[in-house]
Amino acid sequence: MFSAVVGIERTLTRATAQLISHDCVLLIVVRDGSMIMSFEGTAIPVGVGQALLIAPCTQLTYEPEGQATVVVLCVDTDYLIEHLFWQHLDLIPDRDAARELAAKLYPDPVQVLRLGEREIERLGPVLDELVALTATSPSAAGYFHVHRLLFAALEAITPHVHHATVEIPSPTSRERAARVAAPRWQSFRPVRQEAARVAALMHDDITQSWRLDRLAEHACLSTSQLTRIFKESFGVTPLVYLSMLRVQEMARLIRETDLLITVITERVGWCYHSGCATRAFRRYMGVTPIRYRHYGPPTASRDGPGIAVARAARAARSER
Repeated sequence: MFSAVVGIERTLTRATAQLISHDCVLLIVVRDGSMIMSFEGTAIPVGVGQALLIAPCTQLTYEPEGQATVVVLCVDTDYLIEHLFWQHLDLIPDRDAARELAAKLYPDPVQVLRLGEREIERLGPVLDELVALTATSPSAAGYFHVHRLLFAALEAITPHVHHATVEIPSPTSRERAARVAAPRWQSFRPVRQEAARVAALMHDDITQSWRLDRLAEHACLSTSQLTRIFKESFGVTPLVYLSMLRVQEMARLIRETDLLITVITERVGWCYHSGCATRAFRRYMGVTPIRYRHYGPPTASRDGPGIAVARAARAARSER
């Protein structure tokens, strides 16, 4: 089973000094002794009571001053970005925007966190258990326990992490609607039965040329009533909801089959020559269907998500 975090405890001596670089976020907690970290020609002393937060793909060397014991937490970059997305769900439209926001919020490749010896001591049992549990493939039963321990560690270090001041503009109504994720509501309101019935109709047959008046008839409502009730339940109008369902099915067929784009377009209920499919796909996915087939989502990188974030962070630093 995949784990978003791996914990490693190491005792370092001068003989183990080496260059490190990983495609994930590293948190190095010094539990005993001290060492010198070198980054871009700058020596950074780190001792007990301190921790290092290192961005993906950052190259640095470490050399213990005598001997040092450290715990290294390797945390998956996409996992952290996923939580950033959920923290700002009302302000950023999708996970790609969350990745860009992460690069702007945390442009520093290396941060020294001064937690204090007491806090490091309090974190000791958490770190020990993380190391023990992630030494082997975690079981399904222990999955949430591992993540509870990770959250405890992140909760302790977050107040000490420096972040840049970034202004996040409020999304437009179109950006709110253009979610790559499945249509969902944000206010935890109950879904009206009429809206659920109409949504189920469209799910059952997205190829139908559903008109608003026909959908309203099924719900025994007027068109204006249906539009209002459906938007209150799902955040978008019925016809926008249908477009999003079709785009999601198009994306799935593009990823999983070799069917021509023209065939896929007609299979989800659009006429290829009308151009509706291409416009809707670009609006919700950020790229045309043809480009999506060749390159994937607009921020896809052959090097992987960790390197993509590192490059975005370097670009953000160069703009300062």
